[in-house]
Amino acid sequence: MNYEQLIEELREEMLQLVNTKCDALLQMYRSGEMRTDMKDTIRESSLITVSPAELKGKRPLAVQFAPGEWIETPTWRKVAQRILQTYNEQPDIHERFMEMCGKVAGRWRTILGSSPEEMDVPLKVDEELYFEGKFDTEAMLNMLEKKVLEPAGVDYSSIKIRYMGKGQEVAKSLEQDVLEQEGQEQHAPVQTM
Repeated sequence: MNYEQLIEELREEMLQLVNTKCDALLQMYRSGEMRTDMKDTIRESSLITVSPAELKGKRPLAVQFAPGEWIETPTWRKVAQRILQTYNEQPDIHERFMEMCGKVAGRWRTILGSSPEEMDVPLKVDEELYFEGKFDTEAMLNMLEKKVLEPAGVDYSSIKIRYMGKGQEVAKSLEQDVLEQEGQEQHAPVQTM
């Protein structure tokens, strides 16, 4: 894994996000359309660079692997399942996943197992290969990355996630500042000479 390239990709992704948001805010300010009900925004992030905590409350749309097109994944469980199924198609990784079966566990449940009976919400990856899906977004993506993909030696740096994000807190804060400023101007005492 080339960390310098990864950092540069992260920098580019962050700059693109900042530019997009600032452009939208400027356009809203200039048009006088400051509002809190900003339309949902579609974002794309590399799975390896985005924090799973940042994805909480977001709605996934699709996942993309290096060579391919976007594959629709309407839930975070479908995202995890699709990622595991795609890598499981590679014989060497399938063998590693099968060796890990029953050995990957969380606090109380098996995370990667050979039987759905061992799990609360089993996500079928393959015959006799299941991933536990009863987690919130952050915990499930952390389990996927830290307890399954990384120990299996999977390079998942090429995976991109497309998701829907709600209007940004920055816009709400900016709108509040503008409203407060307008309120102060309206109620400010007028000095006459």
